Amino acid sequence: MQGTTPQTYTIADFLKWNDDKELVLNPKFQRGSVWSSQARTYLIDSILRGYPIPKLLLRTEVDRDSRRTIRDVVDGQQRLRTIIDFASGKLTLGAKAKEFRGDRYDTLDGDLKDRFLSYKLTCEQLLNATDDDVLEVFVRINSYAIPVSEAELRNARFDTDFSDLVKELSPQLGAVWSLGVISERERVRMVDQTFVAEAFAFLDRGVITGSEADITRFYEQTRTRDIEHLPGTDLLRQLLDETSELVVDLANEPLVQRPHFLMLLAAVMYARGVLPAGRLDMDSVPSPNELLVDDRRVRDSLAVLNTALASDQPGARFQQFREARASTQRMKSRQTRFEHFCQALTGRYAE
Repeated sequence: MQGTTPQTYTIADFLKWNDDKELVLNPKFQRGSVWSSQARTYLIDSILRGYPIPKLLLRTEVDRDSRRTIRDVVDGQQRLRTIIDFASGKLTLGAKAKEFRGDRYDTLDGDLKDRFLSYKLTCEQLLNATDDDVLEVFVRINSYAIPVSEAELRNARFDTDFSDLVKELSPQLGAVWSLGVISERERVRMVDQTFVAEAFAFLDRGVITGSEADITRFYEQTRTRDIEHLPGTDLLRQLLDETSELVVDLANEPLVQRPHFLMLLAAVMYARGVLPAGRLDMDSVPSPNELLVDDRRVRDSLAVLNTALASDQPGARFQQFREARASTQRMKSRQTRFEHFCQALTGRYAE
């Protein structure tokens, strides 16, 4: 791998590269792309005032087929997304921009547009860098700030049919994310991909512990599988939609937090006959044909479980269920949740 001395390019250069599809803003080794509106405004305000911003890091390669130079953004994706969104009229500046508040690119006067387009971005380029080289640089850069999460490392490390499935499905699950199953901050750290990968694992081999090591192991085990030999995306989406609909009235409540929602999903999979036994004891729960019979009673039962989670005195019936969230024994706590969710899906807690 070769590095270069820092070079500068104008914003106009980057906009042209993006239009010509010579700029890759979301390569596999990048983090999520969500920035707060305040941060986006502050960046554009800094540019319009001529203040310096941190340098960008690019991996530069020549595409032999198209004979074009392709630039992968190793560090600086969010800055460039913000710049491109502003230039294309997708960003209105907020209060942090002071006298520019409420402005979009097309409302700036000519001098400000020129200042914006001619602003020089400092870039460091990695020449002839392999994916392993880039991953090492990525980890080192981010180790100085927020530590790289296991989900981000998996995103960078695995380029397989399974990892592609996970990345494609996650943005399509708006009904799940709107419930508050994981936070926006967690989605930036790619926890949504961890959630989706674990849900696929449920369909493939049953409930696993959910540890980071377990999930990484599943990525390893599916590395050589092609798309035809992986769990079905349509089936998983259908099951997630069904599970979300059951708790749509409990958005942002304790019951829809990720540890509980995952085991409710497992119970729905069991009810539909698509959950392998795995490490769960299936003899301790009602048979699948007893579950999801009366939708109203099921919803009422889930509301009862939610109340028990939120209560300091849930009663003897739900004490173990509530205490499972503090347990350090992953499979034991998952077994407890699974049993209670299966009971709830019979509607018995509504009695």
